[in-house]
Amino acid sequence: MSIIRLMIVEDDPVWMKCLCNYIENESDLKVVKQIYTKEEALNVDCNNIDVVLLDLSLSENDHRLSGLEIINKLLTKGLQKIIMLTSWYDEEIILEAFEKGAINYVTKLSYRDIPKVIREAYSGKVSLHSDVSTVLINKIKTDRKIKVLTPAEREVYKLKAQGLSKNQIAEKLFKSIETIKKQLKMINKKLE
Repeated sequence: MSIIRLMIVEDDPVWMKCLCNYIENESDLKVVKQIYTKEEALNVDCNNIDVVLLDLSLSENDHRLSGLEIINKLLTKGLQKIIMLTSWYDEEIILEAFEKGAINYVTKLSYRDIPKVIREAYSGKVSLHSDVSTVLINKIKTDRKIKVLTPAEREVYKLKAQGLSKNQIAEKLFKSIETIKKQLKMINKKLE
């Protein structure tokens, strides 16, 4: 049986210790690097690492989701198996993590699934964790549905989906409120 070597990037020492103890109960998993800051993660030697567990927010003072910034750097260092591990459950963040190159996304509430997710990542047989599968399926359905819209209508649709009012959309796109109302009416007609 081969040993899967892990790097964990997590800024909370208590969570790091608990996670390492939990993972090391598995005979085929070994934590070989524990990284606590974004700076350490950006400069880490990635030799002998098979899978990375990467927290999204690496500082209480930095709510800019610094983990997302680290993904590209790790990919350029040859680490292709990056699993986001976080307490964040936000559709946009989940989608951005996958767009940047993460291969799975697990919330900390689902920590019991981590060994299985690591093994799947290592073997190349990644199945989406239930924490994110619904988000990605909905994104695919939405993308397919909005293909019937013109580029201008898509822009209005996305802004409306973000919660902007007709007036805010008109202001943001430098259009009249009447134009926005007409576009929204056409969008509704096409999507029904």
